[in-house]
Amino acid sequence: MPQTILAVDDDPAQIRLIHITLKAANYHVLSASNGAGGIMLFEAHQPDLVVLDVMMPGMDGWEVCARIRQTSTVPIIFLTARQAVDDKVSGLKIGADDYLIKPFHPDDLLVRVEAVLRRTYGPRQPLSDLLPAGPDILINRERREVFVRGNVKPMRPTEFALLVLLAERVGQALSASDIAAALNIGQVRSAERVKWHIWKLRKSIGVDPDHPSIIMTESGQGYRLVT
Repeated sequence: MPQTILAVDDDPAQIRLIHITLKAANYHVLSASNGAGGIMLFEAHQPDLVVLDVMMPGMDGWEVCARIRQTSTVPIIFLTARQAVDDKVSGLKIGADDYLIKPFHPDDLLVRVEAVLRRTYGPRQPLSDLLPAGPDILINRERREVFVRGNVKPMRPTEFALLVLLAERVGQALSASDIAAALNIGQVRSAERVKWHIWKLRKSIGVDPDHPSIIMTESGQGYRLVT
């Protein structure tokens, strides 16, 4: 049963990043855009951890944390753009378990979440082998799943292997012959077959194949994934 994490933040882009990152790591994620909504979701679902923005209009993170602490010792990670030491000390005094300063990298969020959950509940199975593959795209190699904007995207085995290959060599141009050899496509018309799979992969990840923005064609070199 996946652990449940509640994210409370009034920034839609921040909530989206948290949701995509944690869902790809096999957590069940709930989200609220304000403090009052966060309290309601917390009382209804009793999550295993709360990721809580400090600066929100209306009921801010300090008040949400204080209300949660009236009834629960659930671990809380504060998100804040404010780096003053006294803010951190105050947060820890009212019951926060850790801090994460905005802006943050998804890997930093996963490390903090895993560490706090491990301290609170003991170790779980290791985090899935996650691999970023562009904006809003994460690969779970262990489960052979691709998350595009937070949703699992069905993908053919060859396209999945191709995406992993490009993501593992992000920024590096791979020739059609190298791709064909790595994916065991074969040498007969390999360039045309690789080009077809690239076209299919671009469609699968929601990119216009005729106007690529993530998997680029490098003239005379091959194909390159950019993030």
